Amino acid sequence: MKATRLAVFTLLLLVLVPMGVMAQSEVEPFEVTDPATGARPFEGQELRIINTEVVPILAYEHEVFDAAYVEASGVNLIYENYDQGALLPVLQTMCAAGGDDYDIMFVEDGWSGSLEALGCLEPLAPYYMAAPGDSHPEDYTIRAFGTVAMHNQTWYGMPTLIAVGMFAYRTDLFSDPDEQAAFQEQYGRELTVPQTWDELKEVGEFFTRPDEDLYGFNYRYGTPNNILFDYMIHFGFSRGVNFFDPDFNPLFATDAAFDAASFFTGQDFLSLQPPGRESFQFGEVLQNFTQGKVAMYGTESWAIPLLLDPEASTVADVTGFAPIPGWRDPDTGEVHRALLSAGPAYMINANISPERKRLAWDYLQLAYGQQFERLLAEQYGAGHRISTLSDPDLVAQYPHLAANLEAMKVGIGRPSEPWWPEAENALGQALQAAVAGSPVEEVMTAANDEVINIVRDAGYYDNGAHYVSVEEREQYVCTLFGELGLESPEC
Repeated sequence: MKATRLAVFTLLLLVLVPMGVMAQSEVEPFEVTDPATGARPFEGQELRIINTEVVPILAYEHEVFDAAYVEASGVNLIYENYDQGALLPVLQTMCAAGGDDYDIMFVEDGWSGSLEALGCLEPLAPYYMAAPGDSHPEDYTIRAFGTVAMHNQTWYGMPTLIAVGMFAYRTDLFSDPDEQAAFQEQYGRELTVPQTWDELKEVGEFFTRPDEDLYGFNYRYGTPNNILFDYMIHFGFSRGVNFFDPDFNPLFATDAAFDAASFFTGQDFLSLQPPGRESFQFGEVLQNFTQGKVAMYGTESWAIPLLLDPEASTVADVTGFAPIPGWRDPDTGEVHRALLSAGPAYMINANISPERKRLAWDYLQLAYGQQFERLLAEQYGAGHRISTLSDPDLVAQYPHLAANLEAMKVGIGRPSEPWWPEAENALGQALQAAVAGSPVEEVMTAANDEVINIVRDAGYYDNGAHYVSVEEREQYVCTLFGELGLESPEC
């Protein structure tokens, strides 16, 4: 591994040197009055990063990327970590005060509008034009890049993670001849990995054995953010639910939304999950699978490195991956699947000095660039870039990478309007009330009305604001790439 890293470092020292503009563009590069020079132009400096490691892959990334960047650059990385739920208020307070406490900020895709409104997000296109380095923004699917790296038409961040829905399962249970025979006898069909919600419930019922401390599956219900996005990723999107119509009317009080929410929060479905499920968040559901307490795990791609790590999971060697179950159209028999495409990016604080902004860009383009990602994929079977997910050697070793790539091409991004965190909280609380026994239609209709009021108070209805669709986001990305002189096969 050390020889591999040294070879990569030698290559990447070349890309640290600013390159000329590749094509005419409407994006103007920033003016460098005192350019850094040399192979390690920022050696000895410190980079301040406000961060959260809310999901497992982020810790694995820091292990790989930061060690590689520090060795290549000589820069010291200073982290301040917060719990995921506490991070956004800290960022909002700093931004509102014009603070320069941190150079780089961990920003989830749903937060970017709120922070842009406070004036603390630095556009990245000029930095790319001055020194592209190893950033390769065209090496992401356009849906993923438009959701995670941009807010509407402006590029603000380098993705640290592209999360798409995945389904993990215990291969030892599904391949056991005794289990197969028992399932065949009980249900009159072959035991297979579920393709639909109804099959998920049926197989989950079969594997739920409290006396053996084994349950069918596990989902996150413990916070408004967690419950809303497990609902959308695994049930709502496939049923046809979306966030808003083009005029910002919320879509959580439709028949499709009620149907998906009733299934997800129903007592029959909850009873197939371990005790304490109502309070479970990221950590608890992940732990239940890695300790062998559940047969199936509806998750996202951020869990892959830990699930495959024998030091972290007792079932790492018998963990398989499949597409998440979908909704079977009763009229056509077709199984509909749709996915969230979400994730955080590292973004530069617009309130720091020009010199520190150049250092921050140096870190983003190199640490989260194309070459270091390959190191992550080789070691841990995870990645976010097209070049990684489509590499024949890597796919042969980790077949789920190809499925991740296809999911990233069709993922639906969540809103990133300044008021979205408030709307997200209202919707998540409604789903939590349904889990506690409140009528689904009643609480979801009330939450839908609350979101209408949030949108109205923001002036969106008065000024005729338009909700940007996933297709429009794709066009924004293609326009940006054109301005940067880049080509994408999706554009």
